Amino acid sequence: MHLIQSLAVSTMLLVSTLFSSEDENGAQLFNDAKCMRCHSSTHFKPKANKVSSFPKLQKSVNACAINTNTAWFDEETKEVVHYLNNKYYKFKEVK
Repeated sequence: MHLIQSLAVSTMLLVSTLFSSEDENGAQLFNDAKCMRCHSSTHFKPKANKVSSFPKLQKSVNACAINTNTAWFDEETKEVVHYLNNKYYKFKEVK
């Protein structure tokens, strides 16, 4: 019984570490790209006519990355999307 509990706790810690690491990478990329030069935290709120779903958030971040020539890889763009979603939007993620 203790082995199963230990494995469960270890797995949860690993998963939470991976998610927080992804958020940390996304936050670093977001800050390095100086996104806040064009945006304020009030921009990162769900709006019916703009970003109102996880897919729209993905499209919006991708458009910003292209327009500002961030040269992010797809995985880096995804990390920024996850960071913004976890910090501001709280949309159900679509894989």
